[in-house]
Amino acid sequence: MRWHLGLHIAVVLVLAVAAGITVLGLLWLMLGAPRVQATGPLKPNDAYDAIKIALAVVAGIGGVVALVVAYRRQHLSEATDVREYDKALIERFGAAAEQLGADQPAVRMAGAYAMARLADEWPQERQMCIDVLCGYLRMPHAPDPPADDQALASWQRERQVRVTVLGLIAAHLRDGAPASWQGHDLDFTGAVLDEAGFRGARFTGGDILFVKTLFAGRGTDQIVFDEADFAEGCHVYFRLAEFRSGTVRFNRVTFSGGWVTFDHARFTGAHVTFREAAFRAGEVPFEGAEFSGGTVDFTGATFTGSTVNFGERHLPSIYRTAPPAHFSGGTVDLSQVADFTHPPQFGLQELPPGLRLPEDTNISELP
Repeated sequence: MRWHLGLHIAVVLVLAVAAGITVLGLLWLMLGAPRVQATGPLKPNDAYDAIKIALAVVAGIGGVVALVVAYRRQHLSEATDVREYDKALIERFGAAAEQLGADQPAVRMAGAYAMARLADEWPQERQMCIDVLCGYLRMPHAPDPPADDQALASWQRERQVRVTVLGLIAAHLRDGAPASWQGHDLDFTGAVLDEAGFRGARFTGGDILFVKTLFAGRGTDQIVFDEADFAEGCHVYFRLAEFRSGTVRFNRVTFSGGWVTFDHARFTGAHVTFREAAFRAGEVPFEGAEFSGGTVDFTGATFTGSTVNFGERHLPSIYRTAPPAHFSGGTVDLSQVADFTHPPQFGLQELPPGLRLPEDTNISELP
């Protein structure tokens, strides 16, 4: 609320007088509360002193008024500068969003860089800029290249734009990034990913949604989460995601306290690796997951504290039970783990086809 200038000056004067009286009172008390004695009629020098004091008071009042006016002018100038700066940021946002919607792939790629740069410089609306970049990735995109040469060229150019957007997001999730996006929400729901590099990313908070995401790499194309850290406070959802083809790597990943769920995910053909991954804390549920093709490799992984669950689980908050993982053709290889101190939960009495456990491990004895 902005005060009227006259009221602002009056309030400042009242405060100044109150402060002056307080200071004089404290000085009077410090001097032992001396009594003021009249010595007769005022002398000319006394009159001159009184006039000087009056003039000093008037000058002080004028100084207070000048200070208030200067402060108001400075405040208005700063408020104007802030409005102009915000206006420039909004205009940049509109321009970057327009570029992302352009027909030419090069313009869309430039728009991705512009939006990422804006997110770095606009912390108050950083989440909005991130949402736009993630929203671009959620736009429809064919997982398989078309046969027609012209359509193939267009598909490849669009794919490069998407790889660029993913690279920009991943770069901001690593320690040492000039502007960190760690802790922000990322929504890749329904996106098609065939190449992405999240190596060394740290997920420290927020909701990271790979819900219904299709992982469909080809040839040497890979989705890489190597050396990533899923830390306490993060919630990462691979719920209902499909790992169809290619390689998805979680090698040397650390699960150090977050909640990373693969519930109801479908492993239908991809090679998913958790080599040397460290399951130290947090929860990693595979409830209701379907393993019908491909492999999930846990070679060298250490299970020392995380709650990894392939079995069914009762959900008291919504009064239903999540079904156990279903093994119908894929391979889940736990035979070469490095540490099985806190093994996954299966809730099974017989070893299903495709599930490989460490030697001399009886599945009925697991939780």
